[in-house]
Amino acid sequence: MGNDIPIGEVLHLIEKEADREALRQGKKRQENVWERREPDYLPILISQTMPERSGLPSYDLKQQFFDPQKMLYEQLWLALGSLRTKTDAVPSVRVNFGVGFLASVFGLNQEVFPDKMPWLRRHLSMRKIAKMSLDDFEPVSEKGLLPAFRRYLNVYQNYLKDSPVRIYLPDTQGPFDSAHLVMGDSIFGEFHRNPQSILHLLSLTSHVYRESTFLLKSLIGEPLNEGYHSCNLRMSHCGVRCCEDSTTLLSPKLAELTIPDLRNAIGSFHSWIHFCGDGRHILKLFLSLREVEGINLGNPEKHDWETTMKEIIAARKVYYGEAYRRENESLSEYFKRILSPLE
Repeated sequence: MGNDIPIGEVLHLIEKEADREALRQGKKRQENVWERREPDYLPILISQTMPERSGLPSYDLKQQFFDPQKMLYEQLWLALGSLRTKTDAVPSVRVNFGVGFLASVFGLNQEVFPDKMPWLRRHLSMRKIAKMSLDDFEPVSEKGLLPAFRRYLNVYQNYLKDSPVRIYLPDTQGPFDSAHLVMGDSIFGEFHRNPQSILHLLSLTSHVYRESTFLLKSLIGEPLNEGYHSCNLRMSHCGVRCCEDSTTLLSPKLAELTIPDLRNAIGSFHSWIHFCGDGRHILKLFLSLREVEGINLGNPEKHDWETTMKEIIAARKVYYGEAYRRENESLSEYFKRILSPLE
């Protein structure tokens, strides 16, 4: 397996493109931002497509899910795309089992598709969840997709021993996102009817997030409070990403009930928070937490740019993400608008 997958060709292209000094500078600029030191300029992280892909094989998401070499091969093209731009991006790859990675620790299996990421079709009943305790997740290293992660990681590490490409964590959804995946959409009605039952589930998902992350980081070989992400990001004083997409569907009152378990999940690492959609009603909650170091908006166009950036700056957090460009906005107008919230 893997003999006909041209991983070596992509690694050769990566080695030809790698400018070790530029990578060092980009890493330092990113660290300066995370550590609240002013860099010589704000890091810019972009990517590009690779013309060399023409004529070489490609593998769909289902093929990747069941073959670590195919998964790594496709991830390496993304890393090369970040490297070739000669921006401040630090290329990285991950074992990508989809958003259900932590939900698998609860004994749930994802359905795997060739044209879209894996998804959970089945969920646990509230009755079954109520009977679960923290002891059910020990040892976490043997639960769900964790053993598969170890096998895939070994393949990645063997190929990347001398490469500038780093390895980052698999898709670890935050406590409420994972609870939503485990229980399904009935979680929203149940949260109104019986909030204590959902708080029990959150105590389980926050435990799984924390303990799995301890294990994953030790296997990758990175400190608790730093790391890499998203094929371009270097994190310092911040060790994880936490997804809170489902939390945007809660009222502010219910969202506030999830915060203790969120803090329990990320407290040992510190985190940047991602959410898609319109999360203006919960943004202040996240900005108030000392364990949260940054924000990533999946849909920045849904937020007033100047107001939101000033809120993030006032909270002494980092914004990592896209800065959308308006239709017919000139490049100079774009940069003036994007930079206007800065002192």
